[in-house]
Amino acid sequence: MMRNTTSPQTKLRRFANAWWPKWSSVGADRWLVSLLSLLVFLVPSNLFLILHQQIGYAAGMRIDYLIPKLYLSDLVAGAFATLTLVQYRPRVSKWLICIGISWFILLLRQVATLTPASSLWFFAELSLAGVVIWSLVQLPKRIREHTGVTWSLASMLGLQSLVAIGQFALQKSLFGYWFLGETNLLHFAGIASQTIGGQEFILPSGTTPHPNVLAGVLLIGSVVLWQRRKDIPRWLLLSTLAVSLFGIGLTFSLSAWLAGIFTLCFYGVKNKLDTTHKRIVLAGVWSLIVLIPLVMSQFSVVSANPSLTRRSTLNQVAITTFAAHPLWGTGLNTFTRGLALTNTHRILERFVQPAHNVPLLLLAETGLFGVLAGVGILIWLRKISSNLDAVLLASCVLVPLISLDHYLYTLEGGRLAVVVLLLMVLAEE
Repeated sequence: MMRNTTSPQTKLRRFANAWWPKWSSVGADRWLVSLLSLLVFLVPSNLFLILHQQIGYAAGMRIDYLIPKLYLSDLVAGAFATLTLVQYRPRVSKWLICIGISWFILLLRQVATLTPASSLWFFAELSLAGVVIWSLVQLPKRIREHTGVTWSLASMLGLQSLVAIGQFALQKSLFGYWFLGETNLLHFAGIASQTIGGQEFILPSGTTPHPNVLAGVLLIGSVVLWQRRKDIPRWLLLSTLAVSLFGIGLTFSLSAWLAGIFTLCFYGVKNKLDTTHKRIVLAGVWSLIVLIPLVMSQFSVVSANPSLTRRSTLNQVAITTFAAHPLWGTGLNTFTRGLALTNTHRILERFVQPAHNVPLLLLAETGLFGVLAGVGILIWLRKISSNLDAVLLASCVLVPLISLDHYLYTLEGGRLAVVVLLLMVLAEE
């Protein structure tokens, strides 16, 4: 009698094929290209529906980061991920099992936080971003690198840059909230501004919630567009990049400027370095995650700049929080609530914000377990893209942004911008 040697993975795949039929390949691919193109275009959209505003209050203050919101881009991302799941079912692998177990453990942790509703919704948003990243990995190159996606990216960059230029020139919003969620620049407390030549100017945000977010989206999009420069006419490429760089300049975002400098340095030296030197540079770039907070801490002692002092203090609060909760952290999206309830720093009385350093914020909210899970995801992404140049370029863009700000983790537009960055890495396989 012969033994049945069929593996559990094969049995599971046969079961899925029997009960979960595929769509027509051509029709599904067209829909996937359309949804991916629309998702890329909506990366900077801030149009959302508030689900429960009362959750956002702590110590009598309304904290925007705590309010559950359903973004327009969430609907598109969900449709894109669902169709990808139907058409390109995942293979059961050790990595997928490990990610699933980590996801379940983190889910249970959020239930045990002091504010589970806020933590669980934020966990759902992170999960959606993760599923979109998984979806991109499953897609064949003909969809990821479709010219329609590139044209959508160019359209997004051009539109956001022109809106930003118009906002700065007129010093007000152009169309209003129903235009992709454009912020009212004249009636918004704490609006970002910059003094130039003795005159204060409102900084443009495009349709994002903040100039720094706009700068990060434009920078990431510009790099990806340059990587895909063969897909569009040269005149459109150069004009789009020109207005995007001008828009980045108008935001006065130091993190985006630094990331831009790193990116230009990469393009300048990549052909002069061998594999060993590139790996050394890659390690050096990622070491900035530790070095930048240390340098900021030292400068804040002698500096009178309130922005620098606040950011350094927020980093210190994150470190203190991690020291008190080293294994699991305090839970996702709990940093600002905890700061509002226990703050003893006078400089942060009117500046209840997440720590402006994503790794430190992750340490505070998820502890060592969350960081290890994040490192595991990075290792997985490194495995699916063997091109060292692409990984180094992505790191030059990403590291300054996550070391000096938080929006790539805390805001929907930032998380989608990371997805766009992943497009670049996967395109260079």
